[in-house]
Amino acid sequence: MPRKQRVVTTPSPPTSDEDEDMDFGSTSQQQQQQPTRNNDGLSGFKSITEIIAEADNNIPSEQIDKDIDSFSSYSDISDWRGIPKFFPSLSSLSRRASTYENWENRFKVVDYLVSCSGALKDSVSDYVADYFEKNESGEDHSVDVELVHAVSMFVILTQRLTVQLQLYVSKSIASANQQAKRGTGRGGRQVDLDDDIVKWKDIQRHRMINCLLELLELRVDTVAGTKKKAIQYVFAPDVMEKDFLLRFLDTVVQLLEDPENMARSSQQWISHYFRILKVLSADYGMTKDVANCLFTALSHSYLEAANTFPFIEPLVTLMKENGEGSGRIYQPLRNVLQLVICRVGNLYAGERAEKPPPKAFCMMVQSLAINVHDLMLQDITHVYRLLQNQHVNVRMSTLHALADMFSSSYLSQSLCDTFASRRLKREGIFKRLLAHTNDEATNVRSKAVSLLRNIMENRRIPEEFESCGLLSIVGSRLNDKSVQVRKSAIQFLTTFLDNNRHGHDFNREMHQLKLNAKCSELRNAEEPQSKAIQGAENAFRQNLFTLTAGVRVEVYDIFRRRYRVEPERSITDILTGLFSPGSGNRLVRYYVAQENFPFRDRIPSLRERRSDDMEDDDDDTVSLEDDDMTSLVSEVVKWVVAQAEEDYVTFKVQLTQMDDDQLLENEQEARDRNNQIMQLRAQVQQLINKMSIEQELSRCVTIALRCVLNGETAEIKEGIRFLTRCKLFEITGADDAIRSMCSLVWRPSADILNELIEAAEDMFISRLDGNEKASERDSSTVENLMKAMNGVTEKDRPSVEEVIYLLAATELVHVDSDKNKVPRKRRPIEANVINKLWMIALDMSHGINSRKIDALRILYPISRSERGIAEARSRLRVVQKKLMDPELAVDALRIISILGTPTKLENEQDAYSRPLFKIHQDDSLWKSIEKLFFYEIMKADDNPDRDWFGVIRLTITTILSLSMDVNVMLPKLASHFVYRTKRISDFFLFYCDQVDDATDDTRKKMAQRRREYWALTYCRVMEKLMAFIGEVAVQLNAYIQVTIPKLHTRYVSKMVDAEKNDANIREEPVRFLSDLEKSVAQRKTIFTVPQDTTPGATSNDLHHLVSVMCDKRLFVPNKLMGRLLPIVVYGMRCKIMPTRIRHAATVAYGKMMPLSAEISAFAAPSFFSAMTKSSSILLRCNLVAACCDFAFAQPTLFELFAQSLFRMSQDESPLARESTILVLSHLMSNDMIQTRGVLSEAARCICDPTRAVRDVAQSFFKELNSRTDTIIQLLPEFLYHLSNGNERMSFKSYKTVFEFLIQLLKDKPKASADSMIDRVCIKFSNTDMNDSETPKYLLVALAKFVQNDGGLHRLQDNWRHWSKFMCHPSVAKEYRMMVEHMHSTSKNDEFKSQCVELIDNINKIESEGLRKEDVAIGSSITKNKGRAKKNPTTMSGSSRTTSRAANSRRRAPPPAQSDEDDSDSDDAPAAPRSAARRKAKKSAVADDDSDSDEFMLDD
Repeated sequence: MPRKQRVVTTPSPPTSDEDEDMDFGSTSQQQQQQPTRNNDGLSGFKSITEIIAEADNNIPSEQIDKDIDSFSSYSDISDWRGIPKFFPSLSSLSRRASTYENWENRFKVVDYLVSCSGALKDSVSDYVADYFEKNESGEDHSVDVELVHAVSMFVILTQRLTVQLQLYVSKSIASANQQAKRGTGRGGRQVDLDDDIVKWKDIQRHRMINCLLELLELRVDTVAGTKKKAIQYVFAPDVMEKDFLLRFLDTVVQLLEDPENMARSSQQWISHYFRILKVLSADYGMTKDVANCLFTALSHSYLEAANTFPFIEPLVTLMKENGEGSGRIYQPLRNVLQLVICRVGNLYAGERAEKPPPKAFCMMVQSLAINVHDLMLQDITHVYRLLQNQHVNVRMSTLHALADMFSSSYLSQSLCDTFASRRLKREGIFKRLLAHTNDEATNVRSKAVSLLRNIMENRRIPEEFESCGLLSIVGSRLNDKSVQVRKSAIQFLTTFLDNNRHGHDFNREMHQLKLNAKCSELRNAEEPQSKAIQGAENAFRQNLFTLTAGVRVEVYDIFRRRYRVEPERSITDILTGLFSPGSGNRLVRYYVAQENFPFRDRIPSLRERRSDDMEDDDDDTVSLEDDDMTSLVSEVVKWVVAQAEEDYVTFKVQLTQMDDDQLLENEQEARDRNNQIMQLRAQVQQLINKMSIEQELSRCVTIALRCVLNGETAEIKEGIRFLTRCKLFEITGADDAIRSMCSLVWRPSADILNELIEAAEDMFISRLDGNEKASERDSSTVENLMKAMNGVTEKDRPSVEEVIYLLAATELVHVDSDKNKVPRKRRPIEANVINKLWMIALDMSHGINSRKIDALRILYPISRSERGIAEARSRLRVVQKKLMDPELAVDALRIISILGTPTKLENEQDAYSRPLFKIHQDDSLWKSIEKLFFYEIMKADDNPDRDWFGVIRLTITTILSLSMDVNVMLPKLASHFVYRTKRISDFFLFYCDQVDDATDDTRKKMAQRRREYWALTYCRVMEKLMAFIGEVAVQLNAYIQVTIPKLHTRYVSKMVDAEKNDANIREEPVRFLSDLEKSVAQRKTIFTVPQDTTPGATSNDLHHLVSVMCDKRLFVPNKLMGRLLPIVVYGMRCKIMPTRIRHAATVAYGKMMPLSAEISAFAAPSFFSAMTKSSSILLRCNLVAACCDFAFAQPTLFELFAQSLFRMSQDESPLARESTILVLSHLMSNDMIQTRGVLSEAARCICDPTRAVRDVAQSFFKELNSRTDTIIQLLPEFLYHLSNGNERMSFKSYKTVFEFLIQLLKDKPKASADSMIDRVCIKFSNTDMNDSETPKYLLVALAKFVQNDGGLHRLQDNWRHWSKFMCHPSVAKEYRMMVEHMHSTSKNDEFKSQCVELIDNINKIESEGLRKEDVAIGSSITKNKGRAKKNPTTMSGSSRTTSRAANSRRRAPPPAQSDEDDSDSDDAPAAPRSAARRKAKKSAVADDDSDSDEFMLDD
């Protein structure tokens, strides 16, 4: 059939049974066939808008079902005329997404439309071809209105159903997945629907998009040629309306609303329907509309849960497709993306700058940088503009985009070297990343540093950027106030070391030597010397002596003879045979005959002066003894030799230049030299860069150490890793930092401890890698340990030793709070390492003892472990010999002192049959120790390097732990000490008498010198005696408080058995019992068998028994402590005693006080008075430290004087302040002292000018806040004490303290912060009305707490407390500014009206004065606002009843301290606990004062 006849062909009419059902459709078809004219009168078809408007009718569902069945008959024969006939019903179906619930029909309609699409496309093709044929022949073209309407209707239905079904399918699948997670499945009736959904996802939706694409990309072969975009000729002679194309664009826009787009698996589907955008932008010039289409997706809510913007990558994939016409399509899509990038940079600028952008916008920026980084780099200025956005998330996403562009292949090193523009862009990006490490927002700073770390991990940072101050800039973030930023900075530094391009060796000293050598080599290379010149010079120097002798002889001959010198005709012959015999004569004759000979005038004059004498002289000689002639000869010889050397070198160079082979060789040497110079310069620059990096890292080490010691857990763990890397990379200062870092071993945190131990294993214990032998590994481990101990300070040595102990103690149980972390396999110190250390320590050869000392110090913690103590006991006699060496004696004695530590087997309950490690009192060990003891004690010098106190302490410890009879050994040592001190005093008195009785001046002067010597010796020995007594008291206290209860628990079962059998406990023959155990076993006079054997009751009984024993048995007059106590008292009270001894006696007395309640009660006032008023810093610090034992042994008595300890936190000495904070931390962590309001004195140390004190104070309050709610309870008292009275802090320091404390409360419940307003306002009642400064200080707290509606209400409820201070204009101004700021930042109208009312009341008091109702009890400025006044029982926003409030008051603990209590004299003792409780109880029962009720309720 011809084409022109196919256009008018009609389908066969339906059967008679369907005529009735199709009446509605026929009517609709007849109405559509009525031609209409537009305004221009060109055509009779309707616009797509008119078609939609006429079809927007709600047709009954029954009619829709009937029309769909009728429409199926048309689809069966692929007849598109069913589309305009049944369009009203199909349009109503596609429009009613919720009211028409028969989704099966919708899937059927999709099948029908797909079946009709092919015929419709063919009809359109024939129609367009017919149009061009008639246009070519000049015939009139008749518009096929039905076909035009069918095309528009088909597009409408396809667009609507595609979007509607896609959204429905996505919703159904999401619902099914959610039900599957909950365990509930679907019913069986929806099996068919599930099949339709699967068919839709796999096939039908792609077909629907293909139908639209086929219309858009329709190509028709006509008489005028192949026509692209043939769909536009359907509307000829009219122009295709824009709304028709917008229906295609709307398909994509509405499909963007589908939450399924968020899934990564949907990228293929997105790419498919994005082909519509591809065609619209390439063929129809809708670039701007396509770009705007992407921005409509920013408002979709499902993207808030997405991780990326899913619509850029499919668009880029289409842009980069290779196929026919790709060149045509590529540029339009590229223009689309360029428009998107341009609009992204300007979208939130100007008037929209304050509007917060959605998350999708930020993801779009990042997606553009990943997929089209080349386009973004071309429009990099638009991206830079985003960095100026005020919203944090925009700046963060922009930095992320810049980092992705920086790491892209577009800015690779090779391309940047080739193209200068790319290099400049790379530098610009890097500078902006660095600049935003100092952004005002914490998250931005952290993001910038993290991005730099990611770039460094990928090794994308160029070498020239690494040494340009990068580490200094990022390292400065270690001082950031944010933990997050500090952690990111430490992670970057660690990553930098792991991925640096300079290797693992950053040793500064070694690289300095290398640099000097390379610089010297470079200087020599840059100043080359010809081989010909060098050879000539060397040959001339070798024959210089012979040549000079010949020249000198010839010169003398010239002076002696009368003949005229004949010149040599050519010097070439002379130079050729220069080193042959006689050449010196010819050289002299040649140069003397030259015109430039400088001595020509002087030789004839000398010859003329002696001519008369020479006439009759047969010898014809001239005397050579004349000085002038000798010097002249020397000058001539020197000049001739110099000229000969110069001419000889020139002669040799000329010979070389005439040789062509030599010239080529010289040229090659020059090229090699230039290449060598370039390499040397590169090596020198590399060394300089490496040393610069090392220097920057060394500065970062100090700051990182501070973060480790004072930071949070997260940054501590990262800091440990960084310092470990620095140690392994040999960064300067890393060794000292590692030693200081070991102090973390005392932290009560399992995570930190495990991280520290793992780092110590990496640093100290070598691994067995490759073909390395085990002996080499052990030697390396030994050297690592020795290096760690070498040069360690006394402050850090205990921490380092504890870390080594944990490495050696495999018996310790591994504790890890992180259950998800796989425990790392421990690498303990091997036995061979321990043996090597013993070999070094016990080496008997004479030499430097520093390595032996370090080895002994390492062996000390190792010997404490289960594996090391057996080895140490076996080497006791060898260690004993080291006591004879003064340098090694103290460290050797330390090892001996721990040999009595019980092993795991000795601590078992059934260990009675096993021997203990005890040493008899007659053993030679005690003689060696006693000899060392008195050698150190009796020295009269004050050398600070001598550790005489360590010898005292270790000697006492050794006696208590190793002696078989302490009751014999310790008194014996003390008696010898006292005896020697007595003998020294006798010598002093003897020479005093000698001075008084001496009559001869010589004898008197000698006696005076000896008297002064013994006086000085007595002073020093007496001081050491006091230290000895004090140490005996301390160790006896520990021995009694710890050892005796332990032994009692161990022997309690045997004691019970002995009483039952009425027999003594039999001493085991294989066991050496100590004297204390003998007393327990045989006499049974120290302990009694407890009646109650439960742990709590037993502990109380033991504590009571130990106290009774100390009071009744320890200070017996004829026993050790009873004899030593009078010596201490004498040293304190004797007025003629030197101050140094009196201070030592005071310290010793403070150590003896915990042993006896009677002594403590008598001496406590003097003790605390000396602690607070002594002029000696050392004495005050020691007495503060003694408070630990005092508070443990005598808690009730210590509470009476605790205020004196709190006051010491404001001592003038930073050492005393630091000691006080440490003691308070120990006492409060063990609940040995009550927290008081005077703890505010310790809070002043938070801003102490001394860093050590400041760090200790901050750590103290952090730990206190983590354990209890003390800071919440006492914060109002802190604020009041720090702002009131004569000791008011400066406002800047006050804010620093408050901000630190309030930062600790950020994790506390909100109710605590709300009640804080009431408690702070109550403090106004205790403030003098004339005081205008304290209210300003308290305003700092109110401004922080009053940040919401509830806070403002509480401030209004407490109007009566603070309104009286509004009479001061300066105070009123500050409070008015606070309320105005709250008014300006709030968006709540009611809140703003309350702020206005509060400002009006402040102004009224300021202008009219204070009114009676302003200070009346129960006054509130919101009475007329309908808000009821709160009574004290509901002040905290609580719904508790009055009775419950009363019960809470009765149950509440006593208040910390009232303000009146804190103002008492510091010298007076505080009230006992019972009195404080009675006082609190009375104040809780009495309800006439609402302030106290409120305080009790809050606490």
